[in-house]
Amino acid sequence: MKKILKYSTILGSAFVLSYTAVSADTGGYVRVKGFESHFSSLGFNELGCRRGESDGNKSASTCRLAAETRDGSHLVRDNTLHWNEDDGEGIVAGADYGFFRLEMEASYQDSSAVSWRGHTATNGTVHQARIFANVVVEPFDLIEILGEFSGVQELVKYNPAHYGISPYAMYGYGVMAGFLDNLDYTRTNSSAYTAGGRTSDATERGAHAGGATAAVNVGAGVNISVDKLARTLSDLSGSTLPEYFKLPIELSAGYHFQAGLDDMLFDSMDEDLGIDDGGFTYSIGLRW
Repeated sequence: MKKILKYSTILGSAFVLSYTAVSADTGGYVRVKGFESHFSSLGFNELGCRRGESDGNKSASTCRLAAETRDGSHLVRDNTLHWNEDDGEGIVAGADYGFFRLEMEASYQDSSAVSWRGHTATNGTVHQARIFANVVVEPFDLIEILGEFSGVQELVKYNPAHYGISPYAMYGYGVMAGFLDNLDYTRTNSSAYTAGGRTSDATERGAHAGGATAAVNVGAGVNISVDKLARTLSDLSGSTLPEYFKLPIELSAGYHFQAGLDDMLFDSMDEDLGIDDGGFTYSIGLRW
């Protein structure tokens, strides 16, 4: 419960700051995002869960899907769940404070399970959700501000941020969650020979598990203000651009990487989720 309050406070504080800035002169923004995901495995590994040690009951266990023993013909314990790679989508909302931003980012993706502990999955869906509070720093915007205050016009005139092209670096903190639903698979090599012949391999149906863990979100890329860039092109060419180029549209593209900290939100979920992901991300939206 303490961990839930801790992360709720962090995320809530970022939301309040972002909301406050929406009404301030610095402005805010909302973008719809898509992202490339390499996140295609989840390791339900042991992280303090007990097997055969609860109240003297040798069969009792606080583990979920994770197991200490090898499965079938596997030589080593393998608690990894694999699924098809699939891109995701989400939304970003935040506030621009000049040369840095505070934003909230939420995203979701789902895909079909491929295998569990080396056994082919015949059914199952993996749902993944993420929410992060990010700090985005735009160094070229800071250089432009310094140029304006110091009177050094070269820091403004030759600065790409002055024309709407602003590289950024990002660091965030939040939560990543994974949930497995309706997993079906057959434990191959689990059959045995008896007097009546060979028994069938064991089939498991409807398995489910999941959890949430604290995570960090880091990345870099570029933000592009379409209206500022359009005004620059119009001034340089002397031509008049269509009205829709004057809309305060912002584009963003970059590479982001997320890594779970294995600091579980729920103490009863004593398994290492082994979450990490990365890929190119892009978004488009409006700012004000």
